[in-house]
Amino acid sequence: MPECELVSSAYPVQCYRRSTTPGIQGEDAVPFHRHDGFEFYLFLNGTVNFYAGDSVYSPVRGELFIISPDRAHRCINRGAQPYERFIINLRKDKILNISEEVSLSRCFEGSEQCAIKRLRLSSDAIDEYCTIADKLSRAVYLRNTGDDLLVDAYITEILVLVNRQLEGVRESETRQDVPELVCDVKNYIFDHLTEQISLDDLSRQFYFNGKYISAMFKKYTGMTIRAYILDQRITLSKRLLREGSNVSEACYHSGFLDYTNFIRSFTRAVGMSPGKYSRCAKAGALNGVA
Repeated sequence: MPECELVSSAYPVQCYRRSTTPGIQGEDAVPFHRHDGFEFYLFLNGTVNFYAGDSVYSPVRGELFIISPDRAHRCINRGAQPYERFIINLRKDKILNISEEVSLSRCFEGSEQCAIKRLRLSSDAIDEYCTIADKLSRAVYLRNTGDDLLVDAYITEILVLVNRQLEGVRESETRQDVPELVCDVKNYIFDHLTEQISLDDLSRQFYFNGKYISAMFKKYTGMTIRAYILDQRITLSKRLLREGSNVSEACYHSGFLDYTNFIRSFTRAVGMSPGKYSRCAKAGALNGVA
């Protein structure tokens, strides 16, 4: 499984409650991933590190994260007990259709710039949210006659609840600010993305041992430097393809020196080859793929 992958779905709504048991093979190895829509991540129980944007969080029960499309995030269980969460993924077109007459988009405002918003739900709101989300999950899964209408109704209830909670938002002190060194490394990678970047380069640039830089970066991003560089290059290549570059141009202008490696890495991360991605982009048929 790639260290950062796009999770996409033809249906504009996904909703599920999940409990992860420590020690089960694969359950603690979920890589950085991103979605083609907004994600509501309600943390319910457990002890985890939640990586998103430029921060790492240790969420508490009732903390709700609203994650923007195409923003990499990851959760790692660091406790001995299962951790439980409720996840809802909403594509933009579904949100726009639902909130066409009554604006329910306040909870998304600014999230695309800062990558993530979070708030702490009250105890009553947690119970109400889970009750609605349980019904939404069943409607999405069963897809019986009339369930599409119920899906819209339940999403509306969720959006109303979240927006009302925002009026009296309670911030949780669960975030750890990323050290300046890690932020500087990310900025350096961004500025030199099309060049070859090694640990020795970073060590000379920031006057720290390469192993120390690598360990700090992994601790505060949940991602190795190599995986982060690859993810940023894939993101750049997708933008180039959408803007009309051919596959070879996207490969070399995003920092890949090996064409075969680019094809393989892109396909693993995006779920389709760069050639197919380019054709879909030209035809306006990416169907939600970020």
